[in-house]
Amino acid sequence: MEPTTTGMNKTGATVNPDGVEAMVEAVQRYSPPTPIDTSAAARERLLYLRESDAVGSVPKPASLSGTLKTGVAQLLGDRPELLMDKIGERIAFERGGVRLYDALMVKFQAAAAAGVALPPIAQACKELGEDPRLITLREELPEQTLARIRAEELAHFHMLCDAMRKLGGDPTAQTPCADVIGTASMGLIQVVSDPRTTLAQSFNAMLTAELTDNAGWELLVQLTDKAGEHKLAGQFLQAQHEEAQHVLVIRSWLTALLTAEEHSSAI
Repeated sequence: MEPTTTGMNKTGATVNPDGVEAMVEAVQRYSPPTPIDTSAAARERLLYLRESDAVGSVPKPASLSGTLKTGVAQLLGDRPELLMDKIGERIAFERGGVRLYDALMVKFQAAAAAGVALPPIAQACKELGEDPRLITLREELPEQTLARIRAEELAHFHMLCDAMRKLGGDPTAQTPCADVIGTASMGLIQVVSDPRTTLAQSFNAMLTAELTDNAGWELLVQLTDKAGEHKLAGQFLQAQHEEAQHVLVIRSWLTALLTAEEHSSAI
């Protein structure tokens, strides 16, 4: 893991004006005399949209009796599969979150071995001003904070699995939204696990993940409450509060690293 420095990067056009001039000349010489009509490509996309299958389907409840015992029964005839699909999405994302923090903790260890000291969360918070939601973290060392957040992501995963079972669903099933969020998240794990990326770059990817996670929990709380599952909505709301704290922690550390006066290989 090397720090971000200036070097032999020649990807910008301004470092090769002769090449740019040649490219512009080629474009002017070989481009069609009239504007290119892209309507055929648009029609082809529409054709695919009309004929394609769905990403997947939501499995039928494994236990009808389990479903009828819950407020999901109140939604029968009004897209009851939507709540199951979104719970499946969060199961997939929390599982991925555990893996993200596994990779991040390894990167943190590598940075520490190279002499980089991540500022304690209390110090990092000063950069963003005091936030009462982070007061309880003041005594934690950075590695303890990372380990605790990972444990909370895992706890959220197990809670969601239990919730899915109580609603009569199968937590091991890949719902359509779980499939979609898994595909969308692939780039995040690639960034954090890439040995070339710095700790700060990894935190940037983690901030993207935590912001997405926080919004996902907020939506899930609303859907669960609407389904009449108020007790479950309360559990999800507690998870959302913890995820909001994760956002603050990651953003505080990222800001502290990028605004530090000393040059660091973590940036």
